[in-house]
Amino acid sequence: MDSLTTLVIIIGAWFTFYAVIKLFKVQRDDLEVSLIYALYKSTRLNGFISRLASWHPKVWRILGNMGIVAAVGQAAFASWLLLNNLIRFFLMPETATPVQPLIPGVTISASSLPWFMLAAGVVILTHELSHGVQCVMEGVKVKSAAIMVAVITFGGAVEPDEEGMNKASLLSRMRIFASGSIVNLLTGLIVIPIMIVFGDSMPQGIGLFFSWLYFVSINLAIMNMLPIGPLDGGQMWKALTEHIPMGKLLQNVATYAFLALIIGNILFSFNLFGLVPI
Repeated sequence: MDSLTTLVIIIGAWFTFYAVIKLFKVQRDDLEVSLIYALYKSTRLNGFISRLASWHPKVWRILGNMGIVAAVGQAAFASWLLLNNLIRFFLMPETATPVQPLIPGVTISASSLPWFMLAAGVVILTHELSHGVQCVMEGVKVKSAAIMVAVITFGGAVEPDEEGMNKASLLSRMRIFASGSIVNLLTGLIVIPIMIVFGDSMPQGIGLFFSWLYFVSINLAIMNMLPIGPLDGGQMWKALTEHIPMGKLLQNVATYAFLALIIGNILFSFNLFGLVPI
């Protein structure tokens, strides 16, 4: 079967599942099912996260510290990329790089979509698990963990105890916020030698999966560290500025300034290139 046929079958199976759940009125406190996703939320998954945290705790601590250091470089690099690209649109538009949202069926071709969604699921799941592991390492209770299935992808979510996060030290919170992106960054870097060594001999589908895994991992790792409101970088910036004069103003300025930078790149990209399918 080609990728488009596979995609149609998966979507059909998903909506059959959704119809059965609604027809038989399956209701559980730990299960939430909507038209586009299903979320299984339970404290039982906390045990798995705790077991992960108990595996070489020193490694996780080093990873958390690496994440804080890398976050500065990732935010600086993302800022330079966006600002430099915006300047190029004004001065040398022929050298600018298109920046666009990933829209299934529009900027992501149907043949690439299943592999993109699979890669995105892996990236999101490892990202959230990393947050959960660092919570355990820093003594912050994880209220619940969830596994999410969303039509043709999957992922996860971790809900730390808000009171525990507020009581944690600044360094602990920074490790927790930075842990997801450093794992994504390392994932992307690990994929590079795999593609170099085995890329030519891989089946086309596997090659597409690894290409998307690299692309999503690196881009999420970098962009997630920008100091924009709900992003992890925004949470780190908030933790750094919340107790200083005009801290709230600094948070808002950073959020709106970087949103304007991203939106500006997208608008100029659309004007010059249109929507470019990948």
